[in-house]
Amino acid sequence: MKRLLVASFMVVALSGAGFGDEGMSPPKGKISPHGADADCTICHVASRADLESWFTFPSTKRKFKADYNALCQQCHGIEFGHGAGKKPRINRDGLRLDADGKIACAITCHNMHIKSDDATQNKYHLRTLRENLCFSCHDK
Repeated sequence: MKRLLVASFMVVALSGAGFGDEGMSPPKGKISPHGADADCTICHVASRADLESWFTFPSTKRKFKADYNALCQQCHGIEFGHGAGKKPRINRDGLRLDADGKIACAITCHNMHIKSDDATQNKYHLRTLRENLCFSCHDK
């Protein structure tokens, strides 16, 4: 029964209720940070040219304009974020957490730069396959 509830939650959560690009707008005057024509400066401090340069230090490339959850919420609103800001009891797959050991949208469950053979993983920028993601932190 609990597996059914978790699976049902994932279907609702990933059906576009705050996660997809449909119906979501980037900040005024900006191009979406998702996709080929992405405006990297919505999230990153560095410009796209600097992010793509071999001469830019990785630490510079990882500097963001705000904390991970705030970056996502500027376009996606505050109604999403299952678990964001909470410390997971378990983390079977060793998903990345923020500096305080808490779940953060853009690094724990999602990766904007993901390239996978799985269409769902690509569409929702999931860090790992959807089937594995839930059970990294949930027992059932």
